[in-house]
Amino acid sequence: MTIEARDLFLFVGAGASRSVPAGLPMFDALRGQILRELRLVGGQSDGSRAGAWARLAPEVFMLALSRGGVEAAPWLNDVLGAGEPNAAHHAVARLAAAGATVWTVNFDDLIERAGGPGLVACAWPAAPADGVTLLKPHGTLGGKLIVDAEAVLHGLPAAWERRLRDDVAGRTVVFLGYRGFDLDFQPIWDDVLAAAGDVLWFDLPDPDADRHKRLLLAGKERAGRLHLRPPVPLPAGAPPGGPNPSWDFVHWCRAEGLADVDQTLVLRLFERPKPVFPRLPGAPYERARPVLQGLLGEITAARRSYRALLARPAHAVHAVRGLVELRLNHGGRPLAWTLTLARLLPPVGRLAEARRFAAAKRLAVLSKTGNYRAVLKGTAGLTAKSLSTLWILRSAALRSSGSLDAAAEAAATAWDRARAERHPVRIAHAAFQRTLALMWADRLDEARACLDQHLDPYAAIAANRWVAWADFVRGGLAVRDGDADAAAAHFRRSQDRFQAEALDDGVASVLVAGLAVLRMGGGNGFEEGLAEVERLQRSRGRQRLRYARNHRFMRHAVLLERAEYARVHTRDADAALRLYRSVAGSPYPLHAAQAHLGLAMLEAEHHHPPERAHTALAMATRIGARRHVRHAQALLAAPGPARAPEFFFC
Repeated sequence: MTIEARDLFLFVGAGASRSVPAGLPMFDALRGQILRELRLVGGQSDGSRAGAWARLAPEVFMLALSRGGVEAAPWLNDVLGAGEPNAAHHAVARLAAAGATVWTVNFDDLIERAGGPGLVACAWPAAPADGVTLLKPHGTLGGKLIVDAEAVLHGLPAAWERRLRDDVAGRTVVFLGYRGFDLDFQPIWDDVLAAAGDVLWFDLPDPDADRHKRLLLAGKERAGRLHLRPPVPLPAGAPPGGPNPSWDFVHWCRAEGLADVDQTLVLRLFERPKPVFPRLPGAPYERARPVLQGLLGEITAARRSYRALLARPAHAVHAVRGLVELRLNHGGRPLAWTLTLARLLPPVGRLAEARRFAAAKRLAVLSKTGNYRAVLKGTAGLTAKSLSTLWILRSAALRSSGSLDAAAEAAATAWDRARAERHPVRIAHAAFQRTLALMWADRLDEARACLDQHLDPYAAIAANRWVAWADFVRGGLAVRDGDADAAAAHFRRSQDRFQAEALDDGVASVLVAGLAVLRMGGGNGFEEGLAEVERLQRSRGRQRLRYARNHRFMRHAVLLERAEYARVHTRDADAALRLYRSVAGSPYPLHAAQAHLGLAMLEAEHHHPPERAHTALAMATRIGARRHVRHAQALLAAPGPARAPEFFFC
């Protein structure tokens, strides 16, 4: 069946404007330029610092710049106003003139310039106008732009979503140079495109990106109507080079008889782009540096930068505010004791609000330091309209000392509240708590869906540490799949990110989880891994962040790893018995259940009835630890003594 232009809906992303003569930079290049101008990286971005920001989304950087006093919009106008329309822009413009509907999240006006005076765009914040075939839901150069995390969390305006649904209905959808990560579109794409026909996607080939697209459009994938278009051979006369989605799109337009472009312009697609960057406005950037450092997790460096600003009268208020915020967000037990004094404030007027704020911050510190009973007590009376932070803290406390299913439900409520509050960090934190609770409860399909749909995308607009925690969870899921190599790779990326911001709590979590991976590999390197955990627990330093030194929950997790290693790998039953007994009375029911399970495995191996399996089964059932339940049931159903299979949990 022949496709006609009026049957097409085109959605154009930044990749379409990368090729010459447009030659506009992708965000990786913009971000690198921003960090170089703020002297946060050198001329070459390398090492763990580069890894700390490589997966963070554009919107979170733009928000940080704005909070640091840098007006990014005029700079983007200069950067993205350069270049000329390339062959892809001309093909898109000709399709629009022939009846196709075109949407683009690009700010540049290259499609309009390719189409000439007859192609008029309608751009946000205006409502989508009737009869317009080029729509720009994120704004356009010279007008207001949706560039930061707070703006994108408002979601697609209702009028624009209605127009989107009308425009895709019954049409073939073509994505060009688009990655699919815009958080105002991402939650609705699958539902919106249910009414569309086939979906063709022209983008650079990448296994992870392709997986994301298939998850994003799961309905179309199941129906066999999602087509990730492969690269086509380069045209005659083109210089050697890698895949080029703009060429793939132009080639498809030619093959379908939809539009043609001058061959000279086509060959220019393969020239090497050389973007030019004007300087950021408002230099010097003293105020922006600590804000970006905080985003990247370099908390100690951010404190130094703020302190340096205290001597500058024009920046002193900004510096004090920043130092107070860092203290409140990254303080330990002394901060909790200080915040207790807020109870003395009378609960009236603004003092009541200050009292509530201090109480929430105190509970956050208590959660970080492992005082979960106090957190559960302090969050016992929450309602569906309570602050998302309190629901997040309750979820974390329930996960470690109560029901895993209840923890997942509390995190789901936190997610809804954080979305309503439009707070990117709380959204990512709530998603992390829910994903981890689901994984520990062995509700693995739900955990993977939560990771892909909620944690991964929102971590990228929150901060570096949430990307690290997403990698950590992915490693835990790989352990449950029995894939030691994949688990090790995910944990390594997570550890690199935590080390980049000197967050020892995160590093410790990864190292302890990595002990299970070492056992999966036959135990080689386990003793060295254990020694690394112990060295980290002993280490001290003012340049490092540690909220809970020698946390009992972490200690018990290490003891369980040591016990299972002794039972299976060194066959030291006495050591395993001693270690499991030391954790059997843990105040954390998840660890206590695992310890009783270990004792039951030792009983079975020594020709005794596995009586402790009854205790493990009861405890695990009560808290929803399904992996523990299945293991205990298998022990109780075994016909006689046998070596129990190794137990992995992280």
